[in-house]
Amino acid sequence: MESTGEGERSKVAVLGATGQLGTRVAAHLRERGSDVVEVSRRQGTDVYSGEGLDAAFGGVSTVVDCLNLETLSRRRAVDFFTTAARNVLAAAQRTGVSRIVCVTIINAREPEVHRWLGYYAGKAAQEQAYRAGPVPVTVVASAQWYELAETLLSQIRISPFSAVPGMRSQPLAAEEAAAFVADLAVEPDGTATSDDAVIAGPEVRDMAELARAINQRRGGRRKVLRVPVPFSALGNGGLLPQGDFTTAPTRFEDWLRATS
Repeated sequence: MESTGEGERSKVAVLGATGQLGTRVAAHLRERGSDVVEVSRRQGTDVYSGEGLDAAFGGVSTVVDCLNLETLSRRRAVDFFTTAARNVLAAAQRTGVSRIVCVTIINAREPEVHRWLGYYAGKAAQEQAYRAGPVPVTVVASAQWYELAETLLSQIRISPFSAVPGMRSQPLAAEEAAAFVADLAVEPDGTATSDDAVIAGPEVRDMAELARAINQRRGGRRKVLRVPVPFSALGNGGLLPQGDFTTAPTRFEDWLRATS
């Protein structure tokens, strides 16, 4: 393993390095002077089977898990994230990785939250698997990203409508979440924490309303149908941060102007 002392470069492996968050995290790590190992199927590594993980982790001090899976299936999400986490832990232990940074969603571990969304149940299982392992883990819990509102436009379509749940969140830009994750990943081993780190945006917003604003700003022709979820954790504040958290500065309207 490479030393991370003063004047020496850390070597960080990013899982899901070609995804929406992983791409950004890898870029921020390079800006901070780290050597980045991009771990994805495109690079010949399969976290689900474990193939290629030992080779990818050679000389790595920290692994950052930015894995994503596009699914609404609880069974598929739990199986994927649990299996991948166990494979990563085993490879990390064999190769001498010092720490794992796992990115999850605010409150995904809470049963009243993940009972409503299969993907969140997968993230809860992922966190549990990492915490049960032998390698120290820092869990970074992020609020939903503004980019999620755009994704929601295409998930449930009932022509000519896009049905989007009226989830109450405190969203932020994915770019700011990535910078936060990268900062934690490059902390020296002596100062790194195993406690949770939480980041959220500057305002509580309705994700359906954000999706509607994105659709209008970008010339979309679909009509956004807001689906109320007032009696679930998605609509009654269960997705909001509790206790101490870092506040990302960029407001939604500023992000939308900058990305349109």
